[in-house]
Amino acid sequence: MMSDDTAFADLLQTLYGGLTRSPPWEDFLRALAAITKTAFATLLIGRGSAGIDAHVTPGADPERTQEYQRISQADPFVGLPEGQVVSFRDFVHHVPARFRDWLDVARSSEILGVDLHRLPDIAVRLRLTRDEGQPQFGDAERELLERLIPHLRIALDLHARLTSTQAESQLFSSAMAGLAVATLILDREGRILRRNTLATYMLEEGSVIAEQHGKLEPRTGSSTATINRILSSPPPLGEEILFEIASAVGQPLHARARAIPSSAYGDGAWIALFIADPSRPAGPSEELLRERFHLTRAEAGLALHLAHGATLADAADALGIAYNTTRSHLRAIFAKTNTHRQVELITLLRSIGSESEI
Repeated sequence: MMSDDTAFADLLQTLYGGLTRSPPWEDFLRALAAITKTAFATLLIGRGSAGIDAHVTPGADPERTQEYQRISQADPFVGLPEGQVVSFRDFVHHVPARFRDWLDVARSSEILGVDLHRLPDIAVRLRLTRDEGQPQFGDAERELLERLIPHLRIALDLHARLTSTQAESQLFSSAMAGLAVATLILDREGRILRRNTLATYMLEEGSVIAEQHGKLEPRTGSSTATINRILSSPPPLGEEILFEIASAVGQPLHARARAIPSSAYGDGAWIALFIADPSRPAGPSEELLRERFHLTRAEAGLALHLAHGATLADAADALGIAYNTTRSHLRAIFAKTNTHRQVELITLLRSIGSESEI
């Protein structure tokens, strides 16, 4: 099985190297199944001890996988002691009839597993399955899984960050569409995990939305109730909910809510909110900025992207320049406009936009 450190290093290479592939995990699970001489290696990720948001079993019959998902609530091999390698025969004392029938059809006789908890409500389950006629799992397989556990924790955290970044990038790009949009990433309790520059400006201004104890807090009770409903029942993936955030004075903000893909579970990201204020001008023209502050064309272009809510990285991509170049431009803009933070700069630019429309 695992005879030396070189073989283990090769297994780790498939674990870490597969994180950027689509789909991830499959190379690692195939290698793990081969090394342990098992029929299948499976990774399940879900909310709660038995939930399934992601199910990866390379080489398995798709019908077998779908049938498991239908009867997964009857699986007694869940809720294992965190970080401990456990066998089905040692942990399970009663097998529900539905699950026993599935095991018989699948001809599965031996299962070895370990559960890892990444957040209070996220369970990651790794399972090794042997068919009838194969020997029971022994100390060698248990020791291998125990040796893998710290690496699995690291790989899961890395994967969560990668998928979260990818998901947010897709959401951000779909939301901009030429508008000045504030973007907030919330967890299921309404805590603000991330925000773009324009969202920071709106929160600090505090006239319609604010941040209280790390959570998003609209200034009107009706809007708070709407956002709470969205957090408790988000839209299906790929769809969105359109709503308004009421203002005590002036026009309401236009908002869209979209669910974060479940594979991006790493820090609890749950909902993306995109908020636009139709009463706010988009900002001054490039010509006005160059004339008033003696900005170069490149500096004025960057300033306009920031005024529309883009991050420095977004602006660098849009302008086709290096990120370090945008940082140099930003320092020059700060010096010429006598500002010191992006929020100050946006406030200034938007006030100039108001002047230009009078």
